[in-house]
Amino acid sequence: MTTTQKIIQECEARGIVFAPVAGGKLWIEPEENTTPELIERIRAHKAEILASLQAKHFCKAVLLSEFSGCSAQTANQIADALLTLPKSANRDAALVKLAQEATQ
Repeated sequence: MTTTQKIIQECEARGIVFAPVAGGKLWIEPEENTTPELIERIRAHKAEILASLQAKHFCKAVLLSEFSGCSAQTANQIADALLTLPKSANRDAALVKLAQEATQ
């Protein structure tokens, strides 16, 4: 598990929700569930967290559009599982292929 995945997992355990906002910023709520140390770790890995959120959003969108019986919860679980695979050219190529097939 990468440092970024550990940060995201810790935040989820604390009930913290992330959302990308305009200008490459990261919205975090509720702030009272964070600590100064956690905020610093989030800042240090913000780019990776944003990339992970965008990848998860993309995977979820593809799953929901391609599998009409897929619930949002199931799509989240599958997206999480896909994104825990080691980052490699093969994983990235598979995601690109999925995207291309989904848009045809």
